[in-house]
Amino acid sequence: MVARTRFLVIAAAAACACGGARSPTTASPALRAPFSPPPAPPRFIEDDYARAIAEARARALPLFIDTWAPWCHTCLSMRAYVLSDPSLAPFAERFVFLSIDTERDDNAALVTKLGVRVLPTMYVVNPVEEKVVFSWPGSMTAAELSTMLEDASAAAAPVHWLDRSRATDTRVTELADTKRYPECVEAAAVEAPTLPAGTALFDVLRAGLDCAANLPAGSPARGRADGLVAFAEQAVSARTPVLADDRSDLYDYLVSALRALDRGEEARRFAGDWARMLEDEATRAPTPAARSVFDAHRLGAYLALGEPERAVPMLEQSAQDFPADYNPPARLATAYLAMKQNDDALAAVRRAQGLAYGPRKLRLWSLEADVLVAKGDRAGAKGALRAALDFARKTPLTGSYPKLRDAIEKRLAGMP
Repeated sequence: MVARTRFLVIAAAAACACGGARSPTTASPALRAPFSPPPAPPRFIEDDYARAIAEARARALPLFIDTWAPWCHTCLSMRAYVLSDPSLAPFAERFVFLSIDTERDDNAALVTKLGVRVLPTMYVVNPVEEKVVFSWPGSMTAAELSTMLEDASAAAAPVHWLDRSRATDTRVTELADTKRYPECVEAAAVEAPTLPAGTALFDVLRAGLDCAANLPAGSPARGRADGLVAFAEQAVSARTPVLADDRSDLYDYLVSALRALDRGEEARRFAGDWARMLEDEATRAPTPAARSVFDAHRLGAYLALGEPERAVPMLEQSAQDFPADYNPPARLATAYLAMKQNDDALAAVRRAQGLAYGPRKLRLWSLEADVLVAKGDRAGAKGALRAALDFARKTPLTGSYPKLRDAIEKRLAGMP
């Protein structure tokens, strides 16, 4: 899920280029104000709940928790573009900040206690009772997060500034999750035009488009879906104050909905717009880590265009920049598989498997099985799935991973 105030802006004094005498209002170099570094964003304690809760109690401050995972592009977007934003500096003394990698086995008990279902999810916890007083599944812009933290620190209670948008978001998402697709499309089509521009609007549009893509042929709700698609097309092209990652997500859902509604030419046109948007964002990214935030969606856009080879150079660059990260080789495996370069795909997914940890390894074994099936090696594919199930018996499975384990068991049982 998936939302995003760029890093660091330093205003430089402009020198007069007009010639002649110096303007009396222009300070001489000796009199100019000394350089002041930008305010520092909050410092996060990493993967140490005991330390964070003890510090929060000692300082009588609420605890802010960011739950994330290395494979979650929205989580990485939040870390690169929001949680590190200098505009959050005023809250460094008003909260204790904790970051939790949900893939780590030693965090599994906390992940279960918090009830993490969506990544990222942000929590505000009362440290005395260790009680969650506020949670937000998905992304936020730095401005939205600042408002939430201001409200939460003042009241130490659930915030009200997003109540209506959040309620609408929750309702439409619930309709999508329970597969009530016509009602979901209707609710999204009615509510989206009434919501303020921002992250919750994009969440509602994504959920509505997902429902539209799942409508059966001939459904009366398809007429309503056309209006929802038209509104989403306007929103994704507008200067809505959301993170680039959220804009990319909306493109993804829009392309899928257009295809499902038999509007393939439009889908391809928007896939091209999607790819160009992401390439522009990657070019402007201030760091390699910020650039790699867009790798997953760029791969998705290139796959939607039928041009997976375009992903290879960027993923090779990310593999070089982050040699310990399993994501670049895993994504290379997906690209190579789409290119029918199965030997390269197999080598890439096995590199990823060697770097990975935690329950995400289940997905990598599933991908390895896909590659081996493409190579005609069904025995090898079965071996990969058995390895996944053996691993699943020994590692804590949080969130949706039990469902993935069950799906792997079903797949293995159905293989001849």
